[in-house]
Amino acid sequence: MTSLFRLAALVALLSFASGARAQAACSHLLLISGFFTNVHIYDACSGAFLRTLDTDGKIRGAQAIRLRDGMLYVVAETSNAVYRYRADTFEKVDSFIPGPGGGITGLDFAANGEAYLGAYTADNVRRYSSAGALLGLAIAPNAGGLNGPDNGLTFGPDGKLYVPGYDSDNVVRYDPASGAVAAIVPSGSNGLNETRGILFRPDGLSFLVTGEGSGQVLEFRTSDGAFQRQLLSGLNRPTGIAFHPDGSLLVLDGGATVKFDAATGARKSQLVAAGAGGLDGAVFLSVIPNPAATGVDASQIGTQYWLVGASTLVGKRIDMNEVVSATGARFGAAFAPGDVVRKLWGSLSIEFTSCTEGTLSWDSTGENSAGFGTGSYAITRLMPNEISAKCQADGFAQPTDPNWFVGSWWGGSARSGEGLQIDRRSDGAVLVTWFTYRPEE
Repeated sequence: MTSLFRLAALVALLSFASGARAQAACSHLLLISGFFTNVHIYDACSGAFLRTLDTDGKIRGAQAIRLRDGMLYVVAETSNAVYRYRADTFEKVDSFIPGPGGGITGLDFAANGEAYLGAYTADNVRRYSSAGALLGLAIAPNAGGLNGPDNGLTFGPDGKLYVPGYDSDNVVRYDPASGAVAAIVPSGSNGLNETRGILFRPDGLSFLVTGEGSGQVLEFRTSDGAFQRQLLSGLNRPTGIAFHPDGSLLVLDGGATVKFDAATGARKSQLVAAGAGGLDGAVFLSVIPNPAATGVDASQIGTQYWLVGASTLVGKRIDMNEVVSATGARFGAAFAPGDVVRKLWGSLSIEFTSCTEGTLSWDSTGENSAGFGTGSYAITRLMPNEISAKCQADGFAQPTDPNWFVGSWWGGSARSGEGLQIDRRSDGAVLVTWFTYRPEE
């Protein structure tokens, strides 16, 4: 294969990959309940409006949305039903709980599959089987001081049900094991007014609460409800709350979906404008996997494996004693730097024998390694260029350009599909990236 042909193939490949990335679907969708309109679906990456969930007008008074076992469960307060839709096609399945009455708002599922449904005007929470059959009351009217259970009703990591009291300005906790009901967050705690959304931190140690009437997002400790801090204030009647796949905090603020830094509360950006796509009365947020993004071509998820090492050039040799691999992260909008796990793979060495040739060798043996074994093979420049031409003009013994070895290298046609990228910083630090493949298992 000529160098020119290899270059053309590489450019074509990169151009295709760039176009594929540009057209790739976002990994998640954002669903927003519009009480006066419908459940609206948006691209969770760009915020672009895509469609409404229901096309026959059945969803009236949209409230809580829950994803479970491939189904979307939607509480429609005005329609007086909990509807089910397929999460992959958005096709309506049935009325999971028809005609429960009482001004239904919040819904969530226990670990055993039982459904808990809050009713705003009835001031209670009812328990249903996984098939939608009524089993009885979980929280009796006004128990624990609950008044106006709202759509943020949710199970915590402790297996207990947390219910926002919109009119009682509190949060009530219910223990399914004992049946105990008590206010975990007292009425009006730290200014809390018109409690709406409840969202647990990923570690489960605390939870966030939106106060629609007080314009706040407050944080409380899970174990005992102790106040931790006021994360946000001065909001315009905040309602729904959720975590974005990138770790940001999403809050419905004045009908718009706004991204905040989940740790500091700093405003980042507006994801969805108020009224986008005809949304009216935004009250609840839900982030779900995008079915269009889950149909990944499995044949393109292969065994390619990347290794990175850093060192310096000594003479005509680069020895990297600590080459690392990385795992743990995910593609696209779900990527989070904190998920990356780096581990010591072994060592690499490159011995250059001319301006365009050399030998790559590796050692991935011993207890503190990936156990890939040892080996070596000859490498050559993938694309000879001005740097290599100058090196050859100067003579390999004394090249004048300190970057004479920088560029792309490979093992020739016998190892096509595998290669090295070498770069050098002005202070002499050298970075080597080796794209290879996982061994047979």
